[in-house]
Amino acid sequence: MSAHLGERYGTEAHFVSDLIQSNPLLAKPIVEGLPYTEAEVVYAVRHELASTIDDVLSRRIRARLMARDASANAAQRVGEILQQELKLQPEQVARQVASYQTAIKHEKSTLMGTSE
Repeated sequence: MSAHLGERYGTEAHFVSDLIQSNPLLAKPIVEGLPYTEAEVVYAVRHELASTIDDVLSRRIRARLMARDASANAAQRVGEILQQELKLQPEQVARQVASYQTAIKHEKSTLMGTSE
């Protein structure tokens, strides 16, 4: 994991490592099949000012591009982290999760030539 953090964050990698040291549960992968951790979501919120599920999954860790379907599955957990970090209301998180998952479903159906 340290190699991934070093490549991704360079000299800032210690911030993500510190998050994991303070809470080892944050070492858990956030998107199945990708090396990104829950700590990286926390880092994106605290240090990069990420504020939405789409921002985290599409732009910060680019999971929407690299693992679209798996990123849809991660939306709920990313929302929970955002809720905790930003003190979002549950309704805000639910709307963001639904919006993200709907967009993924639309992309998938568009690429497959079907409409759902």
